[in-house]
Amino acid sequence: MNKRSSYIIAMALMLLMFVSCVPRYGKYWLSVAAPEEGGRRLDKITYAEDLVDTDARFAVSMDGTKIAFTSWKTGNGDIYVKSLTGGRALLQRTYRPETEHAPSFSPDGTKLAFHALRDGHFHIYMVGAESGMAIQQITTNTPADALNPVFSPDGNFIAFNSVDFVFNPQTGKYEYVPNSEIIWTYDLATGRLTQYTSGLMPRYTADGKKIIFKRAAKTGAGYYGLWMMDIATGAETEIIAGTDFGIWDYDISPDGSKIVFSSDKSTGLNPRELKNANLWVVNIDGTGLTQLTYHLSNDLRPVWAPDMTGIYFLSCRGEQNKEIMNIWRMNYESK
Repeated sequence: MNKRSSYIIAMALMLLMFVSCVPRYGKYWLSVAAPEEGGRRLDKITYAEDLVDTDARFAVSMDGTKIAFTSWKTGNGDIYVKSLTGGRALLQRTYRPETEHAPSFSPDGTKLAFHALRDGHFHIYMVGAESGMAIQQITTNTPADALNPVFSPDGNFIAFNSVDFVFNPQTGKYEYVPNSEIIWTYDLATGRLTQYTSGLMPRYTADGKKIIFKRAAKTGAGYYGLWMMDIATGAETEIIAGTDFGIWDYDISPDGSKIVFSSDKSTGLNPRELKNANLWVVNIDGTGLTQLTYHLSNDLRPVWAPDMTGIYFLSCRGEQNKEIMNIWRMNYESK
């Protein structure tokens, strides 16, 4: 073997070693399910033409018949409602030029609360879920910016979180102030605002007596954990926090016993693994942590079905283009 042949073989071996170290996932998003998901039934709720916002919370009505989400069909992000009992028609509910985010159904399904950036600030608004008319502004200047509204189980209150922004003269933009989120409630009958504790993304427990929320860990790692606050006493209890993972979005089961959340926990542990979000479920007391999805796509924004037989979530799985996300429903069997 001459020196040239030896050089070519050596270079080929080096290239092979390099290629073998590079993560190669192919078109992972084309598959609908992963083998580790145990053959759970997966149903597609929205489609590519629905143009669902790829990173916005959606909502399911308490009677399980409707779903509300932000869509870009009009080009500026409006809220649409779709029937879960059949058909692919979408009913537009907001028509403003600003983008409306994070819709939440009232318990009776007649209203939708959401937040939108208008007049330079994020405010909470309410609109008819059946008519899409008579928009009511809930928050104004106090607090200056409000996000993530959700109705109480009795429909009498809306919980949300505020957040602070400061103007940076160097960039000429308003910038988010880390760890500035505060949990609030709004009394729909009296208009009274009540400020509680630091946190974001509040959710009421099934009995309406407690609020669960996210809060950044104090370990310095910046991971978000879940906490529960007694509304009457203000007492707080930590539910779950990880030193190597954080909670993204989450939802409380209708019976108040479990929490489903998205997290990149246990992914991307070595260079050959893709770091992505999966769905996990945990008991309300922080025990029984269990992984539900294992797909290489990001599974985000989980929402319980009202009867707890399924979990809705956002994912690009099964799409021709990984930039397109749709709402899926996965069967869930309580153990």
